[in-house]
Order: sequence, then structure tokens, then C-alpha cells
Amino acid sequence: MRNSFVLAMSLFMIFLLAGCLTAAAPVPPPAAAPTPAAPSAAPSPTLTMLPVPAASPSPAAPASTATNLPAAAVCSPLQDIPLARLSEIISNPYHPPQPGSDDPHHGVDLADLLAGSQVAVAGRPVQAALAGQVAAVIQDRFPYGNAILIETPLEETTAGWRDRVQIPAAAPTPARVSPLTCPPASEPFNGAASRSIYVLYAHLQAFPALRVEDIVTCGQTIGAIGSSGNALNPHLHLEVRVGPAGLRMTSMAHYDASATLEEMSNYCLWRISGWFQMIDPFMILNSGQ
Repeated sequence: MRNSFVLAMSLFMIFLLAGCLTAAAPVPPPAAAPTPAAPSAAPSPTLTMLPVPAASPSPAAPASTATNLPAAAVCSPLQDIPLARLSEIISNPYHPPQPGSDDPHHGVDLADLLAGSQVAVAGRPVQAALAGQVAAVIQDRFPYGNAILIETPLEETTAGWRDRVQIPAAAPTPARVSPLTCPPASEPFNGAASRSIYVLYAHLQAFPALRVEDIVTCGQTIGAIGSSGNALNPHLHLEVRVGPAGLRMTSMAHYDASATLEEMSNYCLWRISGWFQMIDPFMILNSGQ
């Protein structure tokens, strides 16, 4: 009996001890939920570079002067006075001197007369007779006063028109000796191939608003009749010459103590050098009728 009791107590103690050990054992933490992998950054959208087509050539800019100049592209130089009437208002005709001479008259004068009188008045708008590009603007310098020079390349006119206005051949040898006092100057147009028509509008009432290189259309207002420079009464003085393309001048003057060497050189180049051949302005004006 006693042995059975001892055995039973021993089994009880073993059982109790096993339970205590089990209770004391640390409970392993639940397995951590797997940390989801950080989503990979969404790829940036790839910009598909479309092939860039070769740039189309820009449309050609409008020609600075009339192309294949027809008769209709010759405009009256005086507003509201048609080409056919210009011969009625000549106050001083074209009377060219011998080559190398600066005697008058290299151009033609047109006067705006009061109706029924011989009184010339200022103020009538002056217009470009030909489209072109400004080659010089002169501010109240003797003898032209306020003036503007406009270039029209010959290559932008038709052969028929050039024949009609009797474009002279280039002078083979520019004049080198003249009684006019001219500063020494180098030959500015050696090798020049292209030629242009140049129309000078002089004795304008005010300094022209245009600048060198400005584009001018046929019939565009470029000034007004005046009496600046060597003018006894208001009139428009027109001079037309043909010479090497690309002439550009900042000013032009002579017969005045204030004239600079550059102004005098430009005057000599334009008037008597032989590089530029005179044309009767009415050869141009009549071609528009």
C-alpha cells in the first residue's frame, strides 16, 4: 500500500514538474508575416522620340524688288499725277554733260504747279518709280539736299524691258581725270559682275524716314516735294544711272566747305567716275505707259 502511494505521488510530481516546465518555456513568437517586397518603382514612361523630319525650307521671302519687271511695275514718282502727264510738268529737262564733266543737268526736274500759274509748290508726296532697296539716304547736304537713292537689280527685269529703256553697256574704263576736285579713291567695284538701276530722288522736303537696306515697293511714298539743297524753288529732281550692284553710301555732298572727304568721294563716284552710266529718267517713266 505504502509503495503504491509513493509511486502514485512520484508520478504526480513528475507530471506536475513537466507541466511547470512546459508553462515556463518561452513561447516562440509567431512567425513574422513575410514583409512584402517593396514594389519596384514603376518605370518612368519612356518617351518615344519620333524621328524629326528634316526642316522644310522656309518659303522664299518676297523678292525685294519686282521680278521680271513688266511695264505695270513702273509707277509715277508723284502722287496723283499719272505717268502720261509727267512730261507736262518738266521744269528742267535732262541734258547730260560729256563723260567726266559735272556740268548740269544729269537728271530731270518735275515741278508741281498751282493751277493756272507757274508757281511751284512743295508738299506733294513723292513715290518710288521702281521697286527696290534703299542704297543711300542723304540728310540736307549740298547739292541734293534731302535725298534717297534706290537700287533695282537688272537681273530682276526682263530683257525686253531693258532693251526698251536702252540700258547702256558698262563703261569699259572708268574715267580717271576730271576738272572736278575729287579725293583719291580706290576702285570700289573691281570684278563686279551684276549691275543695277539706281534712281535718285532729290530736294525732298524732309529727311526721308527710310534707312539703307529698307525694301521699297513701286508707288510707295518715300518723301515729299521740297526745295532742300541746291534748289531755287520746290521740285523733284530725278537722276537715273546704271552701275555695279551693291552701291551703299552714308552720305554724298560737294561744293560745300562742310563736305567731308568721304562725302566728296561718294559724289565723284556717283557723278563722274564712269562706274555709273546716266539714263534719261523718261526712258524709265515712259516704259510704264
